[in-house]
Amino acid sequence: MTTSIHINPLSNSKGVKLVCELCAKPADEDHQNIDARGIHDKICQLLIPLRTPITVLGSEEEREHREKQTRSRQLHLVQITKLEAHKLLFEGQYDLAIPAALQALRFSMSVSSPNSINLVPSYLLLGEASIGLKQYKQAEDYLSLAKWAILKADECENTIRSQLHRNFGLLYTSQGQYEKALDQLALDVNDGVDKIYYISLAKTPEDIAVTGGYFQLGTVFHHQDRIDHAAAVFDKVVSIWKQVLKTPDMKLDAAQMAEAVQMLSSIHAFRSSYMGSPIMAAEVLYTLAQVYHASLKMDKAKEFATKALDSFEAVLGREHLLSIEVRTYLGSLSVDAINDYKVKV
Repeated sequence: MTTSIHINPLSNSKGVKLVCELCAKPADEDHQNIDARGIHDKICQLLIPLRTPITVLGSEEEREHREKQTRSRQLHLVQITKLEAHKLLFEGQYDLAIPAALQALRFSMSVSSPNSINLVPSYLLLGEASIGLKQYKQAEDYLSLAKWAILKADECENTIRSQLHRNFGLLYTSQGQYEKALDQLALDVNDGVDKIYYISLAKTPEDIAVTGGYFQLGTVFHHQDRIDHAAAVFDKVVSIWKQVLKTPDMKLDAAQMAEAVQMLSSIHAFRSSYMGSPIMAAEVLYTLAQVYHASLKMDKAKEFATKALDSFEAVLGREHLLSIEVRTYLGSLSVDAINDYKVKV
């Protein structure tokens, strides 16, 4: 990482304001610290080929090849920045998610037209991060840009429509407008279309991509003290994750893991507070262990599986099928950890 130096703004030439090269915000110490922990450090080296001045124009064939390389690098940066923004959002690091989402938008604009549907995912990321920071006017502006781009597009993936409704639901939930949130998350009366239906068109009803909508729906019910409704929806989230994690060699990327941990941790807290049996909470701990396993976080997987086993054995006994299952699972974790170590060596 480049070494930072102290700069006194009063020493700048008249009219000169030092700003961040990537996002154009004031280049102060706080911003530099955010950069160090956020996306800027991750993409710094990848920007070098895009920033290096071209000294020789070359032949037409060479120029075409260079343009293809540039576009390929820009598309790669779009994917990296979007993934990082997603991960940071699910981790609750909204201040760090903003620069990542801004870079995703910037590189998306470099490979797409100004009103392209390809800009919508970045607008949605920026909207969600702004909601997390309680910057509601800014969030509404980003979501409105996303909605306008969707309306203008000839075609739009159902996953994108789903995320737009989900983010509006998140906005209204954060503002305490729970009925409006339910309209977005459960039934959009104007279109007569179920939000979760949109994502189900693109994914199967038991796909993990559907769980985000269910989780937000359960969260709204929880805020309304409709505990039975919230419990039922949260049960659906846990059920989907349990089923998906049974898939052999299941692997989760960083964003998927962060989303799963966020949802399941919240559901564990809910069940611990409202469900009478500790078995319900232990079930979530066991599911979290499998999430970490699928993310190759073996230490965390072992930690949560051990917690689940302690609860199962305390309530059900050592010989209960659940206790035996988790003990067997813990044994398999040790084997996987040894095999992983051998591969690295």
